[in-house]
Amino acid sequence: MKKTYALGITVIAVLITVAIEESRISTIREELMAARKESPSKAEQTTSALIAEESPAPAKTKSRPEVTPPPSPPTAAAPDESFAKTARKMWDNPAGKSMMNQGAKMAVAMLYQDFVDGLNLSKEEADYFKNLLGKEISDQQELGMKMMGATKEEQKTLAAELEKRAKESEAEIKKFLNSEEDINAFTDYKNHLPERQQLDGIRSAMTGKGVPLDADTETKLVDAMYRARTESKTPDLSGSAGMAELAKGNIVETYEKNWAIQQQALEAETSKILSPEQATAFQDYQKQAKEMQLMGLKMAEKMMSGDGGGTLAKPEK
Repeated sequence: MKKTYALGITVIAVLITVAIEESRISTIREELMAARKESPSKAEQTTSALIAEESPAPAKTKSRPEVTPPPSPPTAAAPDESFAKTARKMWDNPAGKSMMNQGAKMAVAMLYQDFVDGLNLSKEEADYFKNLLGKEISDQQELGMKMMGATKEEQKTLAAELEKRAKESEAEIKKFLNSEEDINAFTDYKNHLPERQQLDGIRSAMTGKGVPLDADTETKLVDAMYRARTESKTPDLSGSAGMAELAKGNIVETYEKNWAIQQQALEAETSKILSPEQATAFQDYQKQAKEMQLMGLKMAEKMMSGDGGGTLAKPEK
């Protein structure tokens, strides 16, 4: 099932990737420190035994205060950086940036390959076009990371910068396509991406219930979902617009209100497209997709909070 489409697939993927990496490193570090405390070396054990034999502990006297032990060395948690700082540094690190760029290329293939294939481009033209498409995704990654732990004002500034870059990327793409027909086809394809990303999950849900969709019904359903999202007078949570909404705060509450309004409009349309059995399977899928989306949004909201992001808690075993 493809999900977490509201803020753009790459942004949430980056958040989750960094979270897993930071958690993994913190856990390993804590386990190593614990092992050192619990298992002193053989040399340390031998030395301690000799000292104990040769230098018995002195008896207390009233004239001598108790010996205060030296302060304990800092625990593993002390040098840990906040999650937000770790994420922001990833883009400045050559290895981290390379990983993000690879992720952008994978996202382009996942989101746009069908459209690119339909243009009949040469390999050089296709590579150039994919780089243009990847630029917007890379910008989402870069500025999304910088938004983590930034102040509200900084987040609004970054969101505005992302919107500016998105418009510049759009202009470059139109210049490359150089055809009103291809530009309109690309705009329509991109506008329907949030719905297209759900198709695999919807197909699986329908097939699992024994009520698969034919191609014509799929097309009608995607159009109905698109209209419910764009004509319900709710904030746009896709792409750079979604990042701007995230910077405003209360993104989870905004999403839940949007979802309720859009579902009302969608149910009115799907009742004319789907059979009762298909409608039930579709509603079940929608509820599952909503829960997955909420998980991603809650994670994003927490990571981008203005308190610096905090450090990740050790995962439960």
